Amino acid sequence: MKEELKAIEKALENLNAISKNELEKVLKSLFTKISNHIDTYIGDFPTFIEPVYLEDNVEIGDDVLLGPNVYIGANVKIGDYVELSNTIIFDEVTLGNNLKLENCIIAPKSHLNFENFKCTSTILSGKADSEKSLTKIPF
Repeated sequence: MKEELKAIEKALENLNAISKNELEKVLKSLFTKISNHIDTYIGDFPTFIEPVYLEDNVEIGDDVLLGPNVYIGANVKIGDYVELSNTIIFDEVTLGNNLKLENCIIAPKSHLNFENFKCTSTILSGKADSEKSLTKIPF
């Protein structure tokens, strides 16, 4: 699992040169290897659909649905009413309220500081206060 995460993170260093076919192949491999690790998180009773892997210091808002196939890196804050499936969130990310992400990758240190957003099969990156100011690369 760690090899696939490193490969994806390395690909995110140059967003314009990402091979979509290679990315999909690595994601498929990652999702077959992901295992449950939900022992430590900050928040009240999120719903987990296995497998979900949480790194340290993940803060989860109210009425959040995680899974299946979700990896969340360290020091991530997830707002209220968020749904994530088949999604990778790297370290130091902040997600606003009422977001639905399916088959997405959130780059490290990204901040989605806005509400009411749905997205599928897209790389999201940047510090954004609105959907318009967010870097989005479909795959």
